[in-house]
Amino acid sequence: MRVESRAPAKIILTGEHFVVFGARALAVSVDLWTKTVAEPESSLVLRSENPPSVCKGDECSPNLRPLLAMLNEIITDNPRAVGYYHLYSDVPEARGMGSSAAAAVSLAAAALELAKEEVSRDKIYKYSMISEKIIHGNPSGVDPAASTYGGAILYSKLEGIRRFSVNNGELAVCCSQSPRNTAAMLEVVARFKKHKPILFDFLTQSSSNITTEAATALESGNIALLAQLIKLSQEFLRIIGVSNEELEHYISSLESGGYAAKLTGAGGGGCVIGVPERLNLTLDCPAPIKMRIRYASNGVEAHTYE
Repeated sequence: MRVESRAPAKIILTGEHFVVFGARALAVSVDLWTKTVAEPESSLVLRSENPPSVCKGDECSPNLRPLLAMLNEIITDNPRAVGYYHLYSDVPEARGMGSSAAAAVSLAAAALELAKEEVSRDKIYKYSMISEKIIHGNPSGVDPAASTYGGAILYSKLEGIRRFSVNNGELAVCCSQSPRNTAAMLEVVARFKKHKPILFDFLTQSSSNITTEAATALESGNIALLAQLIKLSQEFLRIIGVSNEELEHYISSLESGGYAAKLTGAGGGGCVIGVPERLNLTLDCPAPIKMRIRYASNGVEAHTYE
């Protein structure tokens, strides 16, 4: 018996950083995938190709330990989930696209399928949060929610997660060679908040309002309005200091090519996204990693092959 599963990456469209302080954030699942192939074995083995790493016996690569902890929890509840697991991913790592969540969701789905348990998305989401909490401490849950359920996600700490369906669309993505530095950017934002609390509170509330309007625009297919809100969101991120010269260069290139562009994720590196403002655009971005991706992808999938 062989099990195969896959889970999508995500892109934050608006609301990053401000979501930490109670504002809303808007994310969509995209057609970049982390895949798991699993087979029954007498002992647990976990292997990954991106980056090359393995957990076997008493030895475990540090980057896989959160996933191993999640797997062990699943196996405690479902002993038939013991097996050989192999992860493959085309999600750029540490670029703000939810690579860790996609890996956890794909792996959890494969483990439950291997154990011949009911593979409910709610159960997959619950297990994936084990790994996410180890990695991120107090994650919002947006990343594994987008990866598990697919579609679009509107989230705030107070209101939780609201999932909704949207028409398919395309985004341009340009990523730096260097990964984003979440810890450093959170510190930048914390300093801004400390020194300019009144302005920061205004930006936080305004960002939440922008995100609400962006979700409405996305749900109704009003991409022209969404593009304008993307630009406005980037202005807020510039003000709090999480953009940098490299990302601004990519944004300028995308805007010259007919896209509304902003950074996505923590900033200070990572990726920039572009929403097309007209048809038949050429992606001309000087980034080392660039691609066109589709949203909103389906959520996690798992299948058994006898």
